[in-house]
Amino acid sequence: MQAVIMTGGLGTRLRPVTYRIPKGLIEVGGRPFLEHLILYLKKFRIEDILLCTGYLGEMIEEYFEDGRRLGVRVNYSRESKPLGTGGALKLALPLLEDIFFLLNGDTFLPIDFAGMKDDFKRTKALALLSVFPVEGTEIIPNLRVEEGEITGCSMTVQEKDLTHVDAGVKLFQKEAADYFPPGKEFSLERDLYPRLIEADKILAWPVERRFYDIGTPERIKVFEEYLNARNAKSR
Repeated sequence: MQAVIMTGGLGTRLRPVTYRIPKGLIEVGGRPFLEHLILYLKKFRIEDILLCTGYLGEMIEEYFEDGRRLGVRVNYSRESKPLGTGGALKLALPLLEDIFFLLNGDTFLPIDFAGMKDDFKRTKALALLSVFPVEGTEIIPNLRVEEGEITGCSMTVQEKDLTHVDAGVKLFQKEAADYFPPGKEFSLERDLYPRLIEADKILAWPVERRFYDIGTPERIKVFEEYLNARNAKSR
């Protein structure tokens, strides 16, 4: 099984640290963040990793090489300039398997990847998004979910009937590329999801927690606390 990880961002909120290393290589709990993510995927026998790199991508490639050290296979697709989330995936199209997970390189969602894959294979959808319900929280939603289907998406305007937020893990059929807009640069959220919604080809997979992320120093600390608690539990 393949996982595609988007790790080409500039990490502007973590400067000056990210002037010299990419966000995915920031060390948390004794390992680069991306290494935690890859090792978690390996637990579910997801061992084909495609890293979509960009800013300081050569450092990521030098660190992980072919992935053999971690017991996985790592390939790379590197942007020469920012193309957006959709553009980065379009650039990587020749390297994609028929079904693949798509993850953000700065978020960590501890879910049952095998269960999500099994559920996806029982559908005719081209995309399955992990989603977190925002009712009772202060989280700003960006998706509308109705009876398991994603029926609305807004990344910029706060609509009243949005119910969930993207939880960071997606499953795609490669056939979803048939719905890519023309051009090299585009956004999955703004440009692809609405097309899939209109075609009834995108479903929701509810989760019970939000992802951990390393977008700010405070959030890095929260993720490190999670790692420490998980390690203590496994002893």
